[in-house]
Amino acid sequence: MKAEKVVYTAEFTVDASFGEPGAVTVLNRHTREFFVESIVVEGFPSGPAHVTCHSWVQPTHVARGPRVFFTNKPFLPSETPPGLRELRRQELGDLRGDGEGERATTDRVYDYDVYNDLGHPDKGAEFARPVLGGEQMPYPRRMRTGRPKTVTGKPYSLSMFCSSIPPTATVPFLFLT
Repeated sequence: MKAEKVVYTAEFTVDASFGEPGAVTVLNRHTREFFVESIVVEGFPSGPAHVTCHSWVQPTHVARGPRVFFTNKPFLPSETPPGLRELRRQELGDLRGDGEGERATTDRVYDYDVYNDLGHPDKGAEFARPVLGGEQMPYPRRMRTGRPKTVTGKPYSLSMFCSSIPPTATVPFLFLT
């Protein structure tokens, strides 16, 4: 089933001294998530501002605030306009995560963790496997799941592969059988 493409048009007035837009915030008041492909803001002397999104926006009952999408114009940190600095700092903090709690499928957090679910130590010592990753050898690593440890307290969590990848990530899949 192919989703229908919908184009929304909005008109608003911006003061002439506003300058060139650097970001657009999107708040989803629908009941379900929607996919934003791109946003074009026209009417500026410098030409239209193009914002490539290619991302899902969660409804307000799931996400705590509006999504911020930045224009395609790159800035060095020292050259970032003052109006964008706080937005970029908040967005980076949201993407990094805090390393706490269980991950939800709607999270956009790129919070890394070690591979600690390669064995099943609760079944017995012969099913235990070493943890891969960590401070001494940071790779390989994966997206943090936040799932609880085993009954024995050894590092292992039940595999839920799909919830380990943020919905905005493009990842090539390799399934081993």
